[in-house]
Amino acid sequence: MRWSSLFTVVGGVVVAIAGLFGLLSGHPWAALPLVLGSAIALREVRYLQRLRDGKIR
Repeated sequence: MRWSSLFTVVGGVVVAIAGLFGLLSGHPWAALPLVLGSAIALREVRYLQRLRDGKIR
């Protein structure tokens, strides 16, 4: 596992959680960081899975 990928996943999750708390407290625009943080974290996890499986170098 690469440290930069780990930090990217953790950062995306932190942003998504912050967006979720903002959304639950009544701020509709907080959905944007929720979606973006989740998408970035998911994309990086999928990249790490492909890297582990040897589908990419």
